[in-house]
Amino acid sequence: MRLRVLGAVRAETADGTPIPLGDRQRSLLAALLARAGRVVPADLLAELIWGDAQPADPVAALHSQVSRLRRTLPGLALITEPPGYVLRAETDADRFDQLVASAFKDDPATRERLLGEALALWHGPAYAGPADTEIARLEAIRLDEARLQATEQWHEALLETGQAARSLPRLEAFVAEHPLREAARDLLLRTLFALGRQADALDAYRQYVRLLAEELGLEPSAAIRETQLRILRQEPVHHAPPLAGLKTFSVKAGDRTIATASLGSGPPLVALPGWVTSIDVVAAGRDPRSSLLQRLVAGHKITIYDRQGTGLSRGPVTDFGLAAAVTELHAVLSGMDTPVNLLAMSEAGPVAVALAAAHPSLVDRLVFVGTYADGPATFRRPDLNAALVAMVRTHWGLGSKLFADLFRPGAGEAAARHLAEVLRDSADRDIAAGYLEAAYDVDTAGLLPKITAPALVLHYRGDRVIPFDGGRQLAGGLPNARLVPLDGRYHLPDAADLDRVVDLITEFLS
Repeated sequence: MRLRVLGAVRAETADGTPIPLGDRQRSLLAALLARAGRVVPADLLAELIWGDAQPADPVAALHSQVSRLRRTLPGLALITEPPGYVLRAETDADRFDQLVASAFKDDPATRERLLGEALALWHGPAYAGPADTEIARLEAIRLDEARLQATEQWHEALLETGQAARSLPRLEAFVAEHPLREAARDLLLRTLFALGRQADALDAYRQYVRLLAEELGLEPSAAIRETQLRILRQEPVHHAPPLAGLKTFSVKAGDRTIATASLGSGPPLVALPGWVTSIDVVAAGRDPRSSLLQRLVAGHKITIYDRQGTGLSRGPVTDFGLAAAVTELHAVLSGMDTPVNLLAMSEAGPVAVALAAAHPSLVDRLVFVGTYADGPATFRRPDLNAALVAMVRTHWGLGSKLFADLFRPGAGEAAARHLAEVLRDSADRDIAAGYLEAAYDVDTAGLLPKITAPALVLHYRGDRVIPFDGGRQLAGGLPNARLVPLDGRYHLPDAADLDRVVDLITEFLS
């Protein structure tokens, strides 16, 4: 018997004949396959299958469904194991993972063959159809992203083996479907250039610059800009890492180990992490803060770090509070020549305020962008706050249009998918929900009069993530602050405003 999830969830006989499954059987099978080898609690399975329309006796109803599935699929290793059931089985997704892993142990030609074989297993979105349960959805997200990466890597292998002409038609279709994936766009530029189509490659780059600014308010990363420059100069083009000069290291912050990274030279500027961020995501140019940091690194030594549980600092978090955040920032500063400048964006404002108030000798100047000091006075809709936290816990990384609309009003589906990927790649849902809940409750307004460092506060008047009142209250409470309102409905600096924002920050820090 064969079990398939790369497309509609289905079961087949050894010769490929489909085995009929009812919708509930398919949903049950999908949930068990998504956690194959692990016990899935019976109450969770009942909730996934029946939702709000639970039968009078869910335990008995679930047992009946399990019995039917066993009869329909004889030989299925579906075992009763308190508090639920465990399925021990392999699927086409397991074969896909094995082929992708094996592909990177060999030469480009073998890699192209193995990745092609892996991609041929797909027949639509993972876990598609009636099997769309919460457990299956989360596994489908992982698999669909792995498919996108494998597709990019397959085209890379085709280019490396001199098969650019074979790659191009499918690569162009892939980029059209996923226009904000920079790795694919960079690969398209290099493929067109390899085929002697320099003008088309440069046109594809210009299209990307426009789309990135319109949809995400970002500028292209240093890596793809290097590709464009090499094409302009007609120099050999190769795949470049996102930020080749990025230096990563770790520091101890109490019982935590925090990943940090630095880039550039000049006066030190520490950029605090926002809600959930990742060094890798920032370095790749995908984070909403990436373009501003990419600009500032030209004149400063930028240091960034990942909070406990996020990015390269993955691990359990038992304390989402302000004191733990200040301890992390203090640990980062302890290995540097102080005083330093701090750049706090989005939810990082209270952390910078608390550190500057407690350790004034460590801070030279403060730059606040789209942030706040007093959570309850800024986020005045507890019902909305609770709804957003609940959404993170239950629908994390599912491409929430709501979050995209808050960050970029009017954002399209491609932008929503991009932001969802950024958030998902930065932290797990329970970590993200914990930090978001803490951000709404923190209040450092009482510490503002104690801060002696000069401050620059930049905030969009129409910000829907952190209302303009947050920036106004922050600037009003600081003894030595300048508030610069920005016109627009954005949260973080838009590509069209980067020149002005960078000039303001650079002048202030000079």
